[in-house]
Amino acid sequence: MLHVDGEIDGIVETEYDISIGAEGRVKGLIKAKAIVVSGHLEGKIACEMVEVLKNGKLFGEVICSEILIEAGGKFIGESRELTEGGMIVSFSEEDKKELAMKEAKKELSHKESKKETNKEKELKHG
Repeated sequence: MLHVDGEIDGIVETEYDISIGAEGRVKGLIKAKAIVVSGHLEGKIACEMVEVLKNGKLFGEVICSEILIEAGGKFIGESRELTEGGMIVSFSEEDKKELAMKEAKKELSHKESKKETNKEKELKHG
């Protein structure tokens, strides 16, 4: 089992279970056998079973056989039933490209804002 108490932003694919702790934040494409959410999960997930616990938050697209949401847990998004005889579907290349484009834009935006900060420092001390 993979247990997350920190932050993950990207693609996570495993044959095992994933548990997102109360302090955990996961964003991206996630494929696992089962996912238990106590923290924050945003993105597209494919699994056999997903469980959103009392304070857990799940935002995005869910493809699974079984979904359980405890009182107090939140799910905002879209869900579809896993239909391929229990086999977990794979993420399409389009999904992976879309995530890569978002990451590239975020990185470019971060670099641009860093350049602006450096220019401001030069002007102040220049």
